[in-house]
Amino acid sequence: MRSYLLYLFTGILFVLLQSSVLPLFFSPNWRPNLILILVLYLGLSENLSRALIAGLLLGAIQDSFCGPSLGLYVSVYLVIVLATRVLSEQLNIESPPLLLLLIAGGTLLQNLIVGFYLTILADDSPVLHILLPAIPQQLLTNMFFSTILLFFLLRFQRLFGYRSGLAGLIYQSKHHGT
Repeated sequence: MRSYLLYLFTGILFVLLQSSVLPLFFSPNWRPNLILILVLYLGLSENLSRALIAGLLLGAIQDSFCGPSLGLYVSVYLVIVLATRVLSEQLNIESPPLLLLLIAGGTLLQNLIVGFYLTILADDSPVLHILLPAIPQQLLTNMFFSTILLFFLLRFQRLFGYRSGLAGLIYQSKHHGT
């Protein structure tokens, strides 16, 4: 339970950074999506029910702080958690480079789902011509910031001791998060 509250606190901190601090330093195309990185990590390291609930709550938090419409990121993150769980059953996610590759795939999937939802469900003009050119910058910034976060996570893991079930890190069994 304590780790779950830590994830939610980290999510709120990431949303505050995304919505208030990072816009001061980065242009819109170069802002990382820290919540996406956290949702992908939760999808790999927690069991399915905890990851779905965390994705639901983190999506609702992002929708309320900086989402264009309520429910958009809730549904996007639920799809991403499910896709991550399906992939994690087939892949060896103990490898940090593979974790970074999954973050790149999650960034692409998130942009495509958001573009699809906003194109189909919104009354505005098509948004894909706005989202598609921004995908390379989003990929680079998400990969860069996830590398930094993974580096710090590995440092903190060494300070506080190892815990099994952490995706992309040491001592993970094949049945992670179950």
